[in-house]
Amino acid sequence: MRSKKNFILLCVLVIICMLPNLLLVLVGEDSVVGTLTKKVVYLALGLAIIIFPLSFLKPKWYGWLVFLLSPFLLFELYNVYTFKAPSSEEAVASVFFTNYGEASELLDGGIITILSLIIAIVFIFFLTYFMSKDYKLSKKVRVRILAFSLLIFAGLYARNYMMASKLNDNFSETVGMANYSLRVQLRKIYPTDVLMKTNGAYTGLQKRKNYIENVKNFKFNAVKNDSLREQEIYVLVIGETARKHNFSLYGYQRNTTPNLDTIANIIPFNNVNSNANLTSLSIPFMLTRATPENASVKFEEPAVITPFKEVGFKTYWLTNVPSGIGSVFGFYSGLADEYKNTSVSLDALNYDEGLIPQLEKVLKDNTSRKKFIVLHTLGSHFRYNYRYPKEFEKFTPNLAKGLSIENSTDIANKDKIINSYDNSILYTDHILSEFIAQLKAQSAISYLYYISDHGENLYDDSANKLMHAYINPTKYEIEIPLFVWNSKQYKEQYHYKIENLLSHTSKRVQTINTFHTLLDLANIVYPNQNLKKSFSSTKFDTLSKTTFYRTDKTLLKIK
Repeated sequence: MRSKKNFILLCVLVIICMLPNLLLVLVGEDSVVGTLTKKVVYLALGLAIIIFPLSFLKPKWYGWLVFLLSPFLLFELYNVYTFKAPSSEEAVASVFFTNYGEASELLDGGIITILSLIIAIVFIFFLTYFMSKDYKLSKKVRVRILAFSLLIFAGLYARNYMMASKLNDNFSETVGMANYSLRVQLRKIYPTDVLMKTNGAYTGLQKRKNYIENVKNFKFNAVKNDSLREQEIYVLVIGETARKHNFSLYGYQRNTTPNLDTIANIIPFNNVNSNANLTSLSIPFMLTRATPENASVKFEEPAVITPFKEVGFKTYWLTNVPSGIGSVFGFYSGLADEYKNTSVSLDALNYDEGLIPQLEKVLKDNTSRKKFIVLHTLGSHFRYNYRYPKEFEKFTPNLAKGLSIENSTDIANKDKIINSYDNSILYTDHILSEFIAQLKAQSAISYLYYISDHGENLYDDSANKLMHAYINPTKYEIEIPLFVWNSKQYKEQYHYKIENLLSHTSKRVQTINTFHTLLDLANIVYPNQNLKKSFSSTKFDTLSKTTFYRTDKTLLKIK
């Protein structure tokens, strides 16, 4: 009888631990649970993780472990219920590592929420307290638990490896993608998700603090080369995984950019190369003076936000991209005066339109008439069919929501993959046109500079490559869209810069030109400024060659 009581208490603890995973299966919009098969696999992996400690821990100790993790369990339940997706690293940091204001903003349910959390923690405490100290599982049961857990892990990794082998050139790339896939999967299942994200948030905050400390005394000694009384608003939009080949703005046969094709004062650049085919490698080349030949600068100097601040601009970083706090995104966004992240998950239905009201709020901020705004969009990041709402399903048949990664990457579905990607570009066109409309309504001296971090493969040729980040990149990963829109007021004030832009539309431009051009367009100067790298300057070096920074950190010369 006593053994049965202990067994029931243990089963209740296991079920409690499974609640975040069960809730995600029931209400989640994340693609990790998009189909019945994926739900079953997800729950099996969750169960394997949760019961694995019972292969070596006594149930009593297991109960105390569950109790210690109970704040994380309840936090994860709250996130899944509220956002229909697993928690993010930033959400973890807000609750467990930052100030009360940020935590209370996230957990805004009031006294009922707080009481529910307390009751749940007390309930877990008493479940463990009433379990017998000497109760233990038989050796046979523990061996079965271990075998089940290892079998699930091995099967999942084997599947990841087989999928990666279809998309990569060599063994190291295959293993790297398989390992990455496993990390992504573990970051979506309680309790490994909150433990990994807690560790990431803690170490990330330390890294970001160290970066900001290291660069805080760095001075560009920038000055504004004029003293305009008018309102100035300068916007950088960082696109994600957008390749120029699928923009009708660049001659694509499908009408994927109907708004950009017709908006006045848009200047598209036709010969633009990314200096890297991975977001974390590419963006530092945009936002700092780092180059492939001198990549360490990305950690030694502050980003372009700093010279704008030096001349009196208020700076903002608005993003819809879930990114690690200790990543370069965390470093550079930490320099901004104000920061807002609207993201939920890369695999959830979370659209870039969430940035539109955030931009509106910033534009209404009357604390400064000089603003520099970074907008980081989710754009066309894989899974393409999760990047646009139903009303933008113009190109069909497209991939259905909830498809397994096998179907989403199977070459047999090439037409659906391309249609889904083109729909994401169509939606990007809509988002960018909304940003421009908001700026236009301000009647300010303003520009919007749009550039994608890198391109994408879509089974374009006999190499049968999909996605990006190959050590030997294709032109589809390198050639990216870039355009500059300017307001009527900007053109009147800086007509000579517009003339320079127009004269360089067919010249080779690179990611590394962004830092220099953003400042030059704003008429910001600093000692030893290299205007050869600004394509809004008459000094622009039109004969420059592209040096590409591979994912293995070696250099590739592009003719």
